[in-house]
Amino acid sequence: METNFIKKHGDSETFIIKRASFFDTPVHLKGNLIVGNDVDFWSDLAVTGSLELAKGVTVKGSVRAGSAIIGAHSRISGDVTTEQNCAVLDHAIIGGNVRSGGNVMIRPNTRVGVVNASGDIEIMGKTDVSELHAGKKIIARKDLQ
Repeated sequence: METNFIKKHGDSETFIIKRASFFDTPVHLKGNLIVGNDVDFWSDLAVTGSLELAKGVTVKGSVRAGSAIIGAHSRISGDVTTEQNCAVLDHAIIGGNVRSGGNVMIRPNTRVGVVNASGDIEIMGKTDVSELHAGKKIIARKDLQ
């Protein structure tokens, strides 16, 4: 794995990947991860803590994290699996399914396969989702743009 693109903040166990970086092998990190704009992962991405993907990130594999924010206009070819909450922001495309041990929030103009959440699923605006399976409740909100 190319480490020139990754910086680590030791006190918070948070890794930071600078914008426009790319990784041609799977990335597995112990801790939290913040990813800059337009970063490409050509394989799987896994972190033990929280994951924050900025705008326009591409993951050609699957994503696994403690919790995740999938940035606007991001594309993930595989599944997204989180132990806690997951948020999928505007115009993001997830080729596979979302599995969450907590709540899932899906913003407008997103495309996702099946969504399985142990908690609530909140959908805002027009989305393209195959199926919803919530452990608690499903909340649908009108797009307020």
